[in-house]
Amino acid sequence: MDWGKTTTNLPRIRVSNWPTIALPEGALAVGDLHLDVFDVERPRLFREWCEGLRATHLLILGDLFEFWVGRHQLGMPGTAEVVLGLQGLVERGVGVDVLHGNRDYLLGAPFEAASGVRVFPHGVRCVAGQGHERSVEGTLFLHGDELCSADRSYQLLRRVLRSRPMRALQRGLPLSVQLRLARSLRRASTRSTSAKAMQQVQMVPETAASLASSSSSRTLVCGHAHCWREECAEALRWIVLDAWGGDRDAVQLRAGRWEGTSSGIELTPAPIR
Repeated sequence: MDWGKTTTNLPRIRVSNWPTIALPEGALAVGDLHLDVFDVERPRLFREWCEGLRATHLLILGDLFEFWVGRHQLGMPGTAEVVLGLQGLVERGVGVDVLHGNRDYLLGAPFEAASGVRVFPHGVRCVAGQGHERSVEGTLFLHGDELCSADRSYQLLRRVLRSRPMRALQRGLPLSVQLRLARSLRRASTRSTSAKAMQQVQMVPETAASLASSSSSRTLVCGHAHCWREECAEALRWIVLDAWGGDRDAVQLRAGRWEGTSSGIELTPAPIR
């Protein structure tokens, strides 16, 4: 792919404000689990997967949930399964970080308190190792919808919905209204995506290169597209993960390098919506 020939307006994202965290050898990153709390089976499988996970750290790149409407959702049976799985990891000494996705951008302090994980509203820049052994070449992890910069209507809606006033309004609604709104937005998103040209909803390589460069990262890893790809340009290695349950739905840090792998879960991956 000729990255230099892709032109579009870049999204207004301040990567410099994103945190930098250190990850140990054996850390695992996955994305797009889309756990529906009304379908207890999939959250139960997640809890069991967490119980058997052999990783030193877990980084979830957004869309842990099919939707998240606020703290009221903590009382649902499916949510309890997810929280138990994450609590178990934390109690075993496994660090867990969760990024916002386009489905669960209302995750916040109540979920952190219940599960013991850290939630980041944007992406994170990661360096491998500790102390003097820390790698100088960072990796930028993000959900991936930020890279669909050619879809201007989506990017505008994304900024509006995630603005502080809108998030406060959404969290203050009764649970029944929140759930209806979440389902309505999900249906509208499906109709809108299917009506748009393919090049309009695809990730833009120029945007990936720009965000990685502005964070001084040589590798960018994301999800969102639900389809594995690995591309290398002169200054960037770009990896997109399969959705959870796909053949290559994870990357793991091995000998200081992120390698594509499988989470080991066997299930039908969530559809792209």
